[in-house]
Amino acid sequence: MQASSAYQPFVEVFPVKQENIGPLSAYKLILKANNESERTALERKIGGKLTYRLGGILPGTWVWSNGRVITDTPAHPIKLVMQIEELRASFDLYAPLEGVEEVYGWAADSATISDFVVRGSIEKIASEIQQALAKTPSNIPNVRVDREFRARSWVVNGQPAISLATNSRLIYESDIEQYAENQDKITDLIGLGVIDRTSSLQGEIIKVVGQLGEQRERLLSLTQREEMADILANAPDTRWVLRIQAGRNEYDYVSDALAIIIRLEDVERFGIDPAHAERALHLKPAQRAQMVKAVSDVVKAHGYIGDAYTLNNAPALFSNAAPKVRLRFGGSKTRDYVETHLMADFQASGAFKLRGGTTEPPPPLRINLINAASDTVDDFLEAMRRQCERDFNQRLEIVRERKMRVASRANLESAVRLLTKEPADVLLIFLPDSAEANDEDDISDNFSMAQTIGRGEPCFIIHEHLMHQPDAMVAVITGLLARAGTTPYILENPLEFADRIVGLTLSKQERRQNEQWAGFSRIFRADGLLLSAATAVTQIDFGASLPDTFWEQLLPRDLLGRKRVIVHYDGRLRREILRVLGGWEDEIDATFYPVEVIQRAVPRLYAFHKGAIEPPLQGTEFRLNDSEAFIMTSAPGNNIAPMPLHIRTEQPLTIDQAVHSAMVMTLFHYGALERPRLPITLHHGDIVIAGLERGVMPSDASFDTPFWL
Repeated sequence: MQASSAYQPFVEVFPVKQENIGPLSAYKLILKANNESERTALERKIGGKLTYRLGGILPGTWVWSNGRVITDTPAHPIKLVMQIEELRASFDLYAPLEGVEEVYGWAADSATISDFVVRGSIEKIASEIQQALAKTPSNIPNVRVDREFRARSWVVNGQPAISLATNSRLIYESDIEQYAENQDKITDLIGLGVIDRTSSLQGEIIKVVGQLGEQRERLLSLTQREEMADILANAPDTRWVLRIQAGRNEYDYVSDALAIIIRLEDVERFGIDPAHAERALHLKPAQRAQMVKAVSDVVKAHGYIGDAYTLNNAPALFSNAAPKVRLRFGGSKTRDYVETHLMADFQASGAFKLRGGTTEPPPPLRINLINAASDTVDDFLEAMRRQCERDFNQRLEIVRERKMRVASRANLESAVRLLTKEPADVLLIFLPDSAEANDEDDISDNFSMAQTIGRGEPCFIIHEHLMHQPDAMVAVITGLLARAGTTPYILENPLEFADRIVGLTLSKQERRQNEQWAGFSRIFRADGLLLSAATAVTQIDFGASLPDTFWEQLLPRDLLGRKRVIVHYDGRLRREILRVLGGWEDEIDATFYPVEVIQRAVPRLYAFHKGAIEPPLQGTEFRLNDSEAFIMTSAPGNNIAPMPLHIRTEQPLTIDQAVHSAMVMTLFHYGALERPRLPITLHHGDIVIAGLERGVMPSDASFDTPFWL
């Protein structure tokens, strides 16, 4: 990327000033353990707590990093032995700890230095940083806008670096007990968002377990944190114990340990102006960058970091990876990919591949319809019918319509269950711009997709305002046709470095007797043509390997055998998954190129443009090293500061190839009015996996249409 570019990108990542970080020393734990597995488990259990204790007793900074105790102020050996003995005598936790031993000749690498700054140096000034953040303005009645910062360690171009990010949340001023007093029944607490007052854990109340008097001893036996133990010991017997779901895990909490967190879907429930909540939570780039600056100014004042990486001070690390490709439409017509011309090109050139084969005219497009919007739906459908026949030679057939007088979750779920009994190509859902129902009954797009895509049913959601935008009609028609099996376009030139591109999403649930694994794969040719999608579910004993039948269903030999396969994986690849993937790769004589696509906790990118801070351009890339990069895969909208994707790969696949594979696969969100961040290989994988876990999504099934769009 040239420095003369009108957009000057920068990232919320900062180089560590190593000259201000003293020489580091490392210690290893001497533990009573029968084997390496037991030793590793003990290290994880003891290491962090030990360094916390030592940091409160001994001078300097002490952290646990990479299986070692790290400090910038080594203690006298005798004093260290005495402190370990005192801890062993005072806490049963340290009984297996026989001592600590300095690792002589050890030298800190860049990753360890970064980790030390994050876990040690910055942690010591956390209160000072929070005070700086507390000065940022916010004014919502009965609500505290809680700003928090998050630091994370990185290695950039071989050097230690850290990222600094901020997060905002709305905390209700009244506590849970006060809120419960004003409800009709205690079970009205179910569905509330909450946050652990003693940590950063967030979740949702799913059950009222009982009162603390009946649960105190059980909860005290479970907690390992002193602060939580104090809350449990001092809270009255009449306090409620609530079950919280956080991700896939469930925890029981006493109400005094929780605060009510207000999500955007909760604002009407608490009488909060939605516009005020939106502004407080979804910050514009300039506002978010200013908050990051408030944090970084404190850290800089202590001499730990330098200025953030920018195009000016690190031009070699920034580039633009927006794909420059040509697309193939119907009749072998090709066009340069231009986002703003894409729908017009499709309209003029026709589809690369029609539903049901290549003959014209295609069979009627059968649509089931849920109308939760207004009477204008009929006029919109008539206009869509005419344009389909005129411009795409495609007839529409409404199989069945279900009108919803009250737009509620229960009514939508009931309508979906009814209509899925009627064979159709697509379910079309019309929703009001703001749901008529209040509180937890609001219908969101995510809920609608969970009921449809999460059952393997293709759907297209249209909000009321879209019916008054004639320019969007071609995109709507494109989206409907694609979900039904039409392929609007592919790449003119397939990727040269792969034969197949696969998206893989996996989940593991630990049950009482075994583990349940669920998987969802999407297999494309190197030119973007969908070949197949598949789901699989299996149960295995703890520690057992996933069976070949599971992988044959997801990564079939007949499509991938003897092929070069890029595997887009949703999240970080655990060692156990890499191992079994390698085994299946050998079994089918394929070559797998794993690419981790990480979408959470990624430092944000920004851009200076015409004297203002704006979102970066689509394709903006910040390269950490030869195997990692942050990339803006879609064009940011609504002047928000979006989170890029974190792409990771390993040789022989280059980071350029990995990024390009992700970028080009975002082009196939056919008919999307706003292009999603994730490539089509991974889009909505979480919804499909959730459907498999709930038992409503067909398992061990194969699909030949992109129903998950």
